[in-house]
Amino acid sequence: MIHPTLQSQGNAEGSTPVVLLTGADRLSADSVAFSLADSCPSVCSISYDVRPNGAVESGLDIIRNIVRPQASGVVFGESDSFGLEECCLSCTVKHDLERVLESLCGQAGVFLVSLPVGLEATPIAQYLSDSFRINEWGESMFVGAIANAVGLDEFEERFFDDDRLCLYGMGEADGVYDERSTGAVVSRLIREASCVLELPVVGAGCLARHLDADGECKCRDIIRAIASADALICEDAHTVGLADVVREPSGVVSPLL
Repeated sequence: MIHPTLQSQGNAEGSTPVVLLTGADRLSADSVAFSLADSCPSVCSISYDVRPNGAVESGLDIIRNIVRPQASGVVFGESDSFGLEECCLSCTVKHDLERVLESLCGQAGVFLVSLPVGLEATPIAQYLSDSFRINEWGESMFVGAIANAVGLDEFEERFFDDDRLCLYGMGEADGVYDERSTGAVVSRLIREASCVLELPVVGAGCLARHLDADGECKCRDIIRAIASADALICEDAHTVGLADVVREPSGVVSPLL
């Protein structure tokens, strides 16, 4: 599929959308982020993740990776890490993201921000909107979407999982865990999203495990029931570009350009 080019959106000429991408598992979020970034040559991708670090008081490092658009087509990323020093992960990320966006202002046609696994985007979106309004550098920016990546292969397991959400690692030895249950996080991320991007079943996936009496999978119905009534639900994230998910500040879905 050839995706449309994302041009300026918003009420002010030259406005630059910031798309916040969430997910309850890193693999699905990364897959969707790659697909969205590939749809727009002028995108600047910013991603956040967490790693354990016993040397800092919080026990956590934040990993930030930035990939700027390159006219040559060659893409180079730059990574940095810093300790989680504020009251919570959300505050640390939103304050750092504000500084990063200020430093990158005018250098991209759209910013795609992948948040750490499980982190809700609404507080960050509200903080950024306030920052854009009161700071001169932010006058050309607006929060264009909160998108949520949902992999259908293991959706049922995560949705009904009452164990703590794993943010990083594979077990107690190296794992980083949220205090919230996995199912609660999955539901909250879907509910807050203006756009839910589903990754179709890859192999047998969920279809081999929980078919109903009619031989149908109900995962998509569950997602639609949880999502906001005005949310855009995309059944194949790889057929969707950034231009499809961005909404103008008025709340109108931007047309394909």
